[in-house]
Amino acid sequence: MDCIFCKIINNEIKSQKVYEDNDVIAILDINPINKGHILVIPKKHYETIFDIDDEVLKKTITVVKKIALALKKMGAEGVNIVQNNGKAAEQHVFHIHFHVVPRYFNDGMKIARGNRIKYKDDKEMQEYAEKIRLFLF
Repeated sequence: MDCIFCKIINNEIKSQKVYEDNDVIAILDINPINKGHILVIPKKHYETIFDIDDEVLKKTITVVKKIALALKKMGAEGVNIVQNNGKAAEQHVFHIHFHVVPRYFNDGMKIARGNRIKYKDDKEMQEYAEKIRLFLF
């Protein structure tokens, strides 16, 4: 497999690990938004949120919370937790992972925020909500 995260997990590529257990690893991002930007990655390879096992996802998000709390204890005034799925969502490494980014007032950093759209009215919002609910189960 030619997955950079799998290579990191298998110690084929060097990384700065901040956490590791049997199922999850957390490493410093080599291209951080802010210092302390961490990637939380399940050790088993899943490409996206669409195919990850629910139990593995639970373990992974629990580590995301631990990392966020550690960053807060270190002085972060907030955190962004970002997780992209698919090329259209700007996923670049196709091994599911969560970015945990420490944030500070006036840090000048921006998480991508493009143009926003608006619903025409409450009726259109209701229609979208109803469509989404149909596919939940």
